Amino acid sequence: MTTNVIDLFLSLKGRIDRQVWWIGMLAAFVATMVGIGLFNRDSFDESANAVSGAPTMAAFIWAALCGYAATSLTVKRLNDAACPRWLGQLFALAGATIVIGWGLGFFLHPFVLNGESALFWVLALSAVPALIESAARPSAPDDPNRQTDQLDRAQGAPGPDIRS
Repeated sequence: MTTNVIDLFLSLKGRIDRQVWWIGMLAAFVATMVGIGLFNRDSFDESANAVSGAPTMAAFIWAALCGYAATSLTVKRLNDAACPRWLGQLFALAGATIVIGWGLGFFLHPFVLNGESALFWVLALSAVPALIESAARPSAPDDPNRQTDQLDRAQGAPGPDIRS
């Protein structure tokens, strides 16, 4: 059970169905919000913050870990739906840029109209196609000629198949 949960959230290989993706993404979102709220408290205050208002290192690491888990879930869901790889790569790039920017003190006020918030919203919107495809597209039938399956086999294992 533990290995399956670790593979589900931390491995980029394999396929998952929509239900598992929705549950995993909800869990990742809740964990992100709760963790950031807890780790940005005064008890984790770092007097050496280079940028005032920037998150603590604990909050940044937590957000990066949760972002990786969301990326892992989305890549597996896109594999299951036979979507192109670039959708998962775009999702990962947008998410990583947002988390790193937030950790460096950017994107702290996304609703204030300026260039920084515009970049934040462009990055956030660039992740939307992957989320829509993950949420809406049904699972593709097993096809031995699919590029992602061939890549998994070339690396030695088909990866976890967590479909109900």
